[in-house]
Amino acid sequence: MNIDFLQAIRPNRQIALAPISGMVEKATRWQPDIVLLDAATGPEAALVSVVRGLRALDQRPLIALLVPQDTARTTLEVDVLLAADFHAKAILDALDVAASGIIVATTNVEQADRIEPDHIAYRRLSLLTGREKEILVLIVDGLSNREVGARLFISADTVKEHVSRILAKLQVSSRIAAAVVAVRAESWRLSA
Repeated sequence: MNIDFLQAIRPNRQIALAPISGMVEKATRWQPDIVLLDAATGPEAALVSVVRGLRALDQRPLIALLVPQDTARTTLEVDVLLAADFHAKAILDALDVAASGIIVATTNVEQADRIEPDHIAYRRLSLLTGREKEILVLIVDGLSNREVGARLFISADTVKEHVSRILAKLQVSSRIAAAVVAVRAESWRLSA
């Protein structure tokens, strides 16, 4: 990562830097919402190993990969490709958008979560407890686990437990997919 990127993230206390070696262990401990990998940091075999390890985590983060701008595909099973050729602020803004649940992006259509028809998603939402629904609304608003915890006066660990149950009940594997299910179910309910 270049100096521009390092300077851009200093004011943001929610971002931590770590080398690719030991990334899965750090992600297990830190439980981040997003892991940003740089394709230029090492051999692809190391990245493949890290991506596989991240995908195997119980609380799987969104996996974003910085690639040269002319790269449209990758063999890595990441959630989002970001052009590394842009300034750091643009990359951080794109991560904010990806984490907000406004968009769902995937590099492999077969790997994408299948979003159920709206009425089925609405039924699945009815399985959530009141607290889980509160948390899901805040996820849709783009809040991190830490921010959700602060807003609801509960620990980030408690939020992570609720998020795991939300993902299981909605039958999705990521916060973004859960947010999409919630938004689509709500739009179906309002139009019905």
